[in-house]
Order: sequence, then C-alpha cells, then structure tokens
Amino acid sequence: MCAIFGSFSPSMTEVLYAANKSRGSFASSIVQIAPNDQYIYKSADEINFDKLKYSDDAEYYMGHVQAPTSSQRSYQYETSHPFETMSWMVFHNGVLTNDKQIRKNYLPHILNPVDSSLIVNLIQHFMVEDKSKKPNPIKYIKQALEVLDGTFALSIVDCDTSEIYLARVGSILYYNRSGAFSTLPGDGFKEVPEGTILRLNTETKRFNKVGTFKHSSPFLFV
Repeated sequence: MCAIFGSFSPSMTEVLYAANKSRGSFASSIVQIAPNDQYIYKSADEINFDKLKYSDDAEYYMGHVQAPTSSQRSYQYETSHPFETMSWMVFHNGVLTNDKQIRKNYLPHILNPVDSSLIVNLIQHFMVEDKSKKPNPIKYIKQALEVLDGTFALSIVDCDTSEIYLARVGSILYYNRSGAFSTLPGDGFKEVPEGTILRLNTETKRFNKVGTFKHSSPFLFV
C-alpha cells in the first residue's frame, strides 16, 4: 500500500501525513511547490518534520508514503516517489499491469524497475512527440493515462508551470473544497471521479475538472 496527499498549508500537510503514514513507512517524501521551482525531500523511513525546512516561496505541499514494492525491496532515492523528468513530476498509488508492454512500446530506454516511473516518462514522451508550437499539458496527461492498465491514483506536477493535477482509476483518492487531497478521506472530502482530470486553481484554491480520459477499472485497489 501507498498514499498520496497535498495541501496549501504546511500544518495540514503534516496532519494528512500522519493520517496516511500507516499505509507505508518504507519511504516517505514531501515536495514543496513554488511558482517557479519544486523542493523535494525524501526519507528512507518516516518524515522528521523537525528537520524539514519550509521554503519561503512555497505555496503548496505534497507528499507520499510508500510500502516496498515487489520490484524494489531496498531503499534508493531513484526508486522512491516522486518520479521526475525534465518537465514533470508524479506521485502514484496503485499497480500497473501492463508495465512490460509500456516499456516495449514506448520506453525501452527507461531502466528504473518501479512501474510508477513509467507514468511520468510517458507524459514526457507525449510532450516531446507533440510538434505543435503551443504546449498542451492536459493532452499529454490524457494520452499517457489512456495507455495505462491496472490501478492508479496520481498527483501530477507540471514542473514548467507548477500546475497540479489529480486523476485516478481503481485506486482511491479524495479532495476537498480547500484544495487538499488525500488517499484517506476526512471531513468534507469527496472522491475524485474515475476517468477525470482535475487541476488545482491556486487563486480559488479549488480543484476543477479540465479533462477526461478513456479507462477501464477492473477492481478497486486501496
């Protein structure tokens, strides 16, 4: 099991971390999102918030707690969440069932053994393949998600713009009207609809629907 969570408030982020950490203590991470940068803090076990320095320009905070996967049983920075490319960052809860096919068809050069690493690289792949002059991040996310089989709950960061997106199939994920999200729900949280892409509006502090994607949900994976 794993969990993902995020909030505009550092204190709320710590509350969400405490609520979700029972789902995995093999590895943990906190990412601070600033308008023009992202600050990543990864730990081989639980987060020590006494050692975590909050950046003055951070506006949003995201995290992940991880149980060990079948492909990676020892901690390494490169195999823990979030996974990154030049333009994207992804946190994932779930299990992909077509990761071997994805590697064969799209990403034979990606050697990271963790299936989650393929998701961020798929988004980057479709971005690079796009020959239009105007970037279309929702299009790239949609294309990547429609390749995936299995279950996933995702928080996605466009590192070029610091925009934040949510999506899920099968795996659980909830959000509220204050711009927070969490694998485990709390008061005022509602479920992210399957097959829907939500984007965070930093002015209204609300997640809004910005797209949909084709999907199949074979089972619910918590």
